[in-house]
Parts: sequence; C-alpha cells; structure tokens
Amino acid sequence: MLKEQILIAITGHRDMLKRKGLKEEVSEYFDELIVKHKDKEIVLLSPLAEGADMFVVKVFLEKKKKHKNLRLLIPLPFKKEHYVKAFSRIRKKEFLKLSREADGIFQIPSMGDPPYVELGKYLVNISDILLALWDGTFNGREGGTGDVVSYGQNMGIELKHVVCERRFG
Repeated sequence: MLKEQILIAITGHRDMLKRKGLKEEVSEYFDELIVKHKDKEIVLLSPLAEGADMFVVKVFLEKKKKHKNLRLLIPLPFKKEHYVKAFSRIRKKEFLKLSREADGIFQIPSMGDPPYVELGKYLVNISDILLALWDGTFNGREGGTGDVVSYGQNMGIELKHVVCERRFG
C-alpha cells in the first residue's frame, strides 16, 4: 500500500545570509510538519543549489535520521554532470556529499522554457507546499526566487515564507 505524501519544494537565495535563529526556524517548521503529517511521507524536493537549498537540506537530513517518513528527492533542470559544472570545487563536493544521502536524483522533463524557469514551475506544480527562504523582493529575474514565489502564489500553492536577507541584494 502506498503511503500518502506531502511534497515540499524549496526555493531561496543562493547568496542568503544565515541570520541568528534561521536554522532553528527551519528546524521547527519541519517539526511542525512531522507532527501534523505523522501518518504521511514528507518529501523535500530540492535541486541542491548553493545557498538556501543546501542549507535547508542539511536541516532536513538531520530530521531524516530520526524520522523514517522523510525523503529527499533532487530534481535537476538538466543532467547532473552539466549541473555541477556551475559549482565551485567546494560546493561541488558538498553537492555530491548531500546527493548521496538523497532517496533519488532525476532530471525534470523539458517543456521549452529556460531550464531554471522550468525547474521552478515543475517544483510548484507537483508540490503541496513551497518553502521560500526569501527577502520578499520581486526583482523580475526570470527563474529566480521571487519569480518562483510569484508563480506559486498564482497557482495557489501553500507558501511558507522564511525571511532571509541576501548578501548582494
């Protein structure tokens, strides 16, 4: 019998600032979800981009060690080999380490939009909740955090906004 799932997509700034209490806020949010959905499988969808994605995944993986109903999936806008070329050597190593702890990695289907726009739409379209580590600014960057949040709001997805400042704005 398949267990019902709650799908949570992460979006956030690559250049986010880790303010005091941020880790605790994200951790407490996952605790709330675990209690609220104790009979469901909670799946975090994260492309493991630098910044917010990796940060949230690390918090989630700590929870996953104690809760058997948590899963991590890594959807990518293109092949993994191409995706990691954009990472620094240190971030590539971190991506590879975190991806080994995932329950699956897959390339999303292409629909003709720019890859990061497609990725944002894909995440919103299949998820129940959009977890956004975001400064609240809609800067008009196609495929950026504000764009994904805006798309999610237009699609009516539940939004959990965690205020997060940026290094470079």
